[in-house]
Amino acid sequence: MLELSGGERQVQRSFNLEHARHSDSRYLHFTPGLAQQWLNDIKLPAEWFKGKTILDAGCGSGRWTYAMASLGARVVAADLTEAGTKVTQQATAGFENVAVLQANVFNLPFKPESFDMVVSWGVLHHTPSSKAAFDRLAPLVKRGGILYVMVYEKHNPLKFFLTDLIRRVLRRLPEDRRYRACRWLIIRNRLLHSLLANRIICALEPSSRDPLEISTLQLGLYDAYAPMFNHLHSRREVEAWFREHGFDQICLTRPVRFSSRKDIRLYGECGGSINMRGVRL
Repeated sequence: MLELSGGERQVQRSFNLEHARHSDSRYLHFTPGLAQQWLNDIKLPAEWFKGKTILDAGCGSGRWTYAMASLGARVVAADLTEAGTKVTQQATAGFENVAVLQANVFNLPFKPESFDMVVSWGVLHHTPSSKAAFDRLAPLVKRGGILYVMVYEKHNPLKFFLTDLIRRVLRRLPEDRRYRACRWLIIRNRLLHSLLANRIICALEPSSRDPLEISTLQLGLYDAYAPMFNHLHSRREVEAWFREHGFDQICLTRPVRFSSRKDIRLYGECGGSINMRGVRL
């Protein structure tokens, strides 16, 4: 039994449902193409991964674990949820180079400098403190190894204020009802969607009305609305975390997209997510 705070237990319950429904999202179907998606995301050559020992901290339903294992890395996948570990085990059952465990990112059972790479993609901002979680992961990287994180970016304060009001209402619902409620945030009317899109997190219903596309959007909205913690950060803030722990060669794997003050306020410098990696000196 993991020792968790009340907020962490809420996040665990929310993501347990999400990972259990991984087949509802086209992004979480496990195919050989995931390896190329991962390489496009992290901007490293495929040969770098061969023989490396990697921690996937917050593996979710295991798509990046699957991708890195298929590239020849030895991957330790850890997740807070029982559903996440179960799905990851099933998805990687054909690999001998994967180990999966249920663990809290704040209490991982590893010695410092255990890994050639630590990955935490879309996880830190769903913890009680993104910076404190980062501080736990950074020492696990070997000298000369790589740390790679993706966190939500600060932008459009009005949108996130209104979105958080909806979150507070939805969090009063049981997880399955909250998931169903997110279907109402998929807007069929294009004009209504255009009016709402800069005010709350919502989605436009695809013209194809394809059930998998709709369930993909619904699961994405559940991901945005369900967890208690949804911290936002700036590029300079995250870069400072890396430098504090002695990382060099710090870079964005998705470059800065916006430079005007107005656009940065609305969309963030990087368009909503900060994908950053660095090498530990």
